[in-house]
Amino acid sequence: MNTFHLQIVTPEGIFFDGQAKKIIVRTTEGDVCILGGHSDFVAPVATGQACVTRENGDTKTAQCSGGLISVKKGITRLAASAFEWTEGH
Repeated sequence: MNTFHLQIVTPEGIFFDGQAKKIIVRTTEGDVCILGGHSDFVAPVATGQACVTRENGDTKTAQCSGGLISVKKGITRLAASAFEWTEGH
């Protein structure tokens, strides 16, 4: 599976900046999964669960609240009002 550059930012600053294999996040229209090679995309983010599969294959789950997710030229950016790994991750 191809990797892509993922940036997750909150009002407090950069939460994650690295390579990922996959991110699943809830948008206002439903869940969306971003993989390497995804076409350019933008959507508003709703409150819900997000799952990030990192380059090494580890998957971490988080609570995500509001914001915007975009894919442009192979870089995926999630700008969230709040983003916090769930306990145990």
